[in-house]
Amino acid sequence: MAIGDSEPRAEETARAERADNPATIFPTVADPEAAYAAITRGEYLDYVQNFREFEDQLIQQAQTDTSLIDQAREDASRASLLTSGISSRNVSRYGTALTPAQLQQRSLRLQRANTLGSIQSVNDARLAQREANTQLMSDLINIGQGVNRSSQNQLGASAQNYRNLQNSYTQAKAASKAQTYQTIGSLGAMAIMAFAF
Repeated sequence: MAIGDSEPRAEETARAERADNPATIFPTVADPEAAYAAITRGEYLDYVQNFREFEDQLIQQAQTDTSLIDQAREDASRASLLTSGISSRNVSRYGTALTPAQLQQRSLRLQRANTLGSIQSVNDARLAQREANTQLMSDLINIGQGVNRSSQNQLGASAQNYRNLQNSYTQAKAASKAQTYQTIGSLGAMAIMAFAF
């Protein structure tokens, strides 16, 4: 075994020992309120720097996005051209000769079918777009509410811990005072007994 091999192993062992003992990883906190305030401020600054712009873009998208509707309009015009081409190929494939009246009716029928199909696809796209936008906004609201609930729970737990600390201090102070009086009383009683004998 070479000398160089022992150094990485010693470093890994030291790292594992530090991981087992959280006191070696995290610094001792003298003022928990100041530490909590610093963490909260840091999280807010991290949000502003890394997430706020993206969140604002998502909100803007949820309010103004029409991409599904625009795509449906493009698809409807393409479908109209495809349908006309299919109809023309079918007529020529089967060698049918249509009269001018039949050609006019075929053209009107295709036009109506294309118009109705276009209207239907755009309306379906509008419904899908509204649902997608609403879902996006709902997800953003749920994320925000989740963060808010978590923060409120943590603040509530902190307040409860502080109240418990104050109550424990008051009880310990009262117990100490009572024990002091009891000790003084016992000493006084022993002194009286000592003088009596």
